[in-house]
Amino acid sequence: MAGLAGSGHCLGMCGGILAALAVASPGSSAGQRFRLNLAYHIGRIVTYTLLGLLAGAASQAALFTDLKPHLYWLFAAANLMVIAIGLATAFGVHSLSLAALDGVGWGFMSRVLGKASSQSTAGAFLAAGLVMGLLPCGLVYGVLIAAATGGSLIQGGGMMLAFGLGTLPALLAFGQFATALGALATTVFLRVMGLAVALLGAIGLLKTLITMGVVPPLTLW
Repeated sequence: MAGLAGSGHCLGMCGGILAALAVASPGSSAGQRFRLNLAYHIGRIVTYTLLGLLAGAASQAALFTDLKPHLYWLFAAANLMVIAIGLATAFGVHSLSLAALDGVGWGFMSRVLGKASSQSTAGAFLAAGLVMGLLPCGLVYGVLIAAATGGSLIQGGGMMLAFGLGTLPALLAFGQFATALGALATTVFLRVMGLAVALLGAIGLLKTLITMGVVPPLTLW
């Protein structure tokens, strides 16, 4: 349910990447694009599951209590990243946008995505998904913290697997039909979603800081 509900957030964060990868092979058939798109998402979900297994193992080994303060700082940093990406997407700042596959700011991620874009093979798309699953994201880290409270390696991995599968329908559909939307429609859609994502990131950051005691709880009059 968290994955399904957060699909809009995911589209705002990664929609640019999905659109760019969708048009990487303009001559590909719909079936070929689907297989490439699916390979990317399988890689992403595998990474989420591995993160869940690690979080569950830490909880099972009674390390979560010691790690929890650091996880909240990581969560806060991820929300700052979400805000930056959302604003960059909304205002077309190419140097910060995840859609800039050839940008220098994203280093290794850019190279992997660039390889997927140029080769258009299932293996390259799978590798891109594995890497992009590590992208700092407040939504992912929020679910990861919940997964770490399960007290079990299997439960932690299962929760993150379920979350990844929940995000799959909307992202898979968007990647499949991005070429049919047209460049202008895709750009307008992503910019609107970018603003929404930046707002969600700001709310997530505020809630995290309140939880950590850095900011006092807000009172609504």
